[in-house]
Amino acid sequence: MIIAGGAYHELCQFPPDSAFFGSGIRAAAATETTVSSRNQLHTCIGPADKETLETYAATFNFDVTTTEIPETVSFDYLHNHSNPVLSPAEAANYNRKLSGVSGDAILRFGLVEGTAIVSGKRVVYDPQSASPVPFNENGSTADELALILNRNEAEQLAGEDDLESIFTELMAGTTAADVVVLKRGAKGAIVRTSGITTKIPVFQTESVWGIGSGDVFSAVFAGEWAENGEDAADAALTASKATATFCRHRSLPISRAVVESVPNSASPTFISPDATPPTIYLAGPFFDIGERYVVEEVKHLLESEGADVISPVHDIGRAADYDSPEEVAQQDLDAIERSDLVFALLDHLDSGTHFEVGYARKEGTPVIGYANDFEMGSETMIRGSGCKVYEDLSSAIYNAIWRAYA
Repeated sequence: MIIAGGAYHELCQFPPDSAFFGSGIRAAAATETTVSSRNQLHTCIGPADKETLETYAATFNFDVTTTEIPETVSFDYLHNHSNPVLSPAEAANYNRKLSGVSGDAILRFGLVEGTAIVSGKRVVYDPQSASPVPFNENGSTADELALILNRNEAEQLAGEDDLESIFTELMAGTTAADVVVLKRGAKGAIVRTSGITTKIPVFQTESVWGIGSGDVFSAVFAGEWAENGEDAADAALTASKATATFCRHRSLPISRAVVESVPNSASPTFISPDATPPTIYLAGPFFDIGERYVVEEVKHLLESEGADVISPVHDIGRAADYDSPEEVAQQDLDAIERSDLVFALLDHLDSGTHFEVGYARKEGTPVIGYANDFEMGSETMIRGSGCKVYEDLSSAIYNAIWRAYA
């Protein structure tokens, strides 16, 4: 399989992690043992990292064609469910063109540092961009084209926000895709081919490492559909299983035997686009700028996954806004009672959050907790009362969504 994709440094602050992968290297590594031919990677690289890239190529058994850039691009994530900050700042102005990329089976990713012009029989395109560019805008061609998009990318490329209209426009409009795969995060995916819609479940895992998971999904889908000639729906199901394996273990390559064993260790879940959004109560301290930032961030992440969030600081207010402590306390407790789940921020654990967690468990409401640095002495009553506590935000957010929709 031919892959046009990135070779990037990836840095995460919470939890601390660093890697040298990017979409292109990760795709080549993930599919090393599952495609029928040796992978060929076309990518951009800075001089300081060329030797490292060659080592990865030897390790994961792929050929590499490079286009030089002044400095390899770095993605810096505050946490493992955040949008990255890119460096160097001028990377978006490199404007490199990877041309002459042609073959029977091609996976083309969007590139920060330029664009890949491809021509193939079966091509998979994953723009991976907040401002996606249409596949054929740079002169790329495909006999058969599959698009892998998140909801934002799909809406922008289609110019529509209704799900059915999105599929219709992407397949019948100027893009003329043969396959559209809509990724929906914790809710699974939807595959549309000519007149056929297939629901693809996500496979739940306790640990969910989000960075690079989309690369793995697209790579395995491309390997199965474009290289191995599998049906699009079957390819997407295999890709979902492989992604669950990566999220849980982060090991590459991903063997077919491991993928086939996934249903034995992970529950398949598909959440309908028409499902009623769950209500999640966000418990946590908000008394200084750091605490307030975490509240804002988690609220945004839960809402981006489709949940209705009740946040005391946003929806109920501070104690000073009420005539008595009893009045504000009752507002909080009433909100917990009408919630499907409590998401508790357990760093800097305060008496209010502790009480809210205990009240929720007494009411039988499930609690998902996040703590970057949870003190051992604070765990006994929280873990002992059936709360699930995660030490990274990606795992906490995904498991909260799955539990709240259950």
